[in-house]
Amino acid sequence: MRNSLLKAAALAMVAGALAIPAAPASASTATKADDPYSVLAVSVKAPKIVKRGGKITYKLTVTNKGPYDADYYWVGGVLPKGIKDRVNYRVPKGTECDFRGRDFWCWGPWVLEKGDSDWLNLTVALKPTTKGVAKAELGAIVWDVPTGMENLDKEEIDRLGFKKWFYNKPVNTKIVR
Repeated sequence: MRNSLLKAAALAMVAGALAIPAAPASASTATKADDPYSVLAVSVKAPKIVKRGGKITYKLTVTNKGPYDADYYWVGGVLPKGIKDRVNYRVPKGTECDFRGRDFWCWGPWVLEKGDSDWLNLTVALKPTTKGVAKAELGAIVWDVPTGMENLDKEEIDRLGFKKWFYNKPVNTKIVR
């Protein structure tokens, strides 16, 4: 679907350059330039209260609401302050993950088609000295990557300046004695 939209846009640009009037786009297929290719719905389940030094398990589900497939997306987010240096996680088979500082991201080798979901279960252990509220920002990043460029690494995609969208949910867990 995205490929046909790109072809139509390229043909419209060529037609405009040749001063050939192009057919007007219908209102149902027209999108603004700033709209994402894929809108992701995020659901996060976590405990409301945890004891000091305890564990927090986050269950994250991401669903592609469309209008197109998500070719390049990551699931994860920023974990709370005051956690130990180890994260336990469960992901679908074939998924790779990276944990740096408080950032935890996972990506799979597949496309998330419209209507499909992906998931991630994270368990973090709090340090015994952690007080207050454990605040996390979990969700998914999706990049608007043109067809044929899905195999680029993140640094190259950022360097080329493709738009990205972060769909997230803030998660607060109160820490009690």
